[in-house]
Amino acid sequence: MHGLPTDQPSGSFARVIREDTKQAGLLFAGTESGMYVSFDDGDDWQSLQLNLPTTSYRDLVIHGNDLVVGTYGRGIWVLDDYSPLRQITPATMREPVHLFAPGDAMRVRRNVGADTPFPPEVPHALNPPDGAIIYYYLAAPPVGEIALDVLDAGGAVVRHLSGAPVEPVKEAAQPPEPNFWIATPRPLPTAAGTNRVNWDLRAEAPLALAHTFEINANPGLTPPSPEGPLVTPGVYTLKLSVGGKAYTQNVTVVNDPRSPTRVADLRAQYDLQMKLVAGMRAAWEGYHQVAALRAAVVADTASPLPAAVVAATRAFDSTLAQVGGDPEGGRGGGGGFFGGGARPAPTFVSVNENLVRQINALENGDLAPTPAMQAAYVAGCRDLQTVVTTWTGINGAALAAFNAVLAQNNTKPIAATARTLVAPACAR
Repeated sequence: MHGLPTDQPSGSFARVIREDTKQAGLLFAGTESGMYVSFDDGDDWQSLQLNLPTTSYRDLVIHGNDLVVGTYGRGIWVLDDYSPLRQITPATMREPVHLFAPGDAMRVRRNVGADTPFPPEVPHALNPPDGAIIYYYLAAPPVGEIALDVLDAGGAVVRHLSGAPVEPVKEAAQPPEPNFWIATPRPLPTAAGTNRVNWDLRAEAPLALAHTFEINANPGLTPPSPEGPLVTPGVYTLKLSVGGKAYTQNVTVVNDPRSPTRVADLRAQYDLQMKLVAGMRAAWEGYHQVAALRAAVVADTASPLPAAVVAATRAFDSTLAQVGGDPEGGRGGGGGFFGGGARPAPTFVSVNENLVRQINALENGDLAPTPAMQAAYVAGCRDLQTVVTTWTGINGAALAAFNAVLAQNNTKPIAATARTLVAPACAR
């Protein structure tokens, strides 16, 4: 037997030894000063200390894929999903890249009770990482890009994670809550050795023109809203791309056993959320097309111009503002309509914000969409169709009329937006 300490001040002996419940030959030992693991039935041992304190380890429990250790006076510690330890072989460590098969991922919604985190000075531990815990081994830091894609049963990419730096949303610079509450976006780790990342079981975050931060009881984990929808239970494919090669494993998403909602209702909820995501994307793209055209108008008419061009520019820019809207509020349409009188014409901003409110409402729990929720989506989708039709006309006939004024005054015309914006269908 090799690897266990022989010179511990308080005695060199094991307090507890447990065999893994699934992998023969995989043993865990707690000694008077540390934790150890053996892959060959106890012939050889390696340190499993990680971030554990130097203390006496008195008990071990294997709970599913988690290793729980009890110490003498230093608390209870949990190693979440140690599935890779069941898969490591000598051949594994000779591979340039290895993606380990993750354990089943529990589909659990985050806390929506608006509970606040403990202050930093209060001792506490975080919950396990959300969703699927994914381990991969790199013999050396990758030279090029590294990416992890999650694919559904049809092969469509549900989520894309990258090793490139992740830009936080602009609202994270001045959040409405203390900064230590806010989640910091992190890229895929690329260090040599075994790396860990988690997929929170959500689809890609939708494109929103403004973000908020929901109150989350876990410090450093409050995400920007809106979030991507939680995926439905099922089998998904993980594809790790490193150095031009792809490595795949499957992960099974299982539903929270406490949730009474049927899988069919979860699928209906997800389908509605993805319709909202598509509408938000179209409104987001529409706003940025309008903003780009407004910027081009300002750039091409910056020098002193004849009065006719100045008047035409002001009128055309006002038309653009009325279809684009203002993400900061004010003229052009921001949030919902709460006043009397005629309802203002929809803008890309107002449509995007309306759909954000709807998708956030669906985050309150697992539920089959109600008729009112379905009707709200149809109404928002029709507003999107209206504003897309208006924008198409401005980008065509109205822009041509404005360019005619510019041509009459020997001023360079403005190019139309090349990409055609298409509104989604509005069926329930």
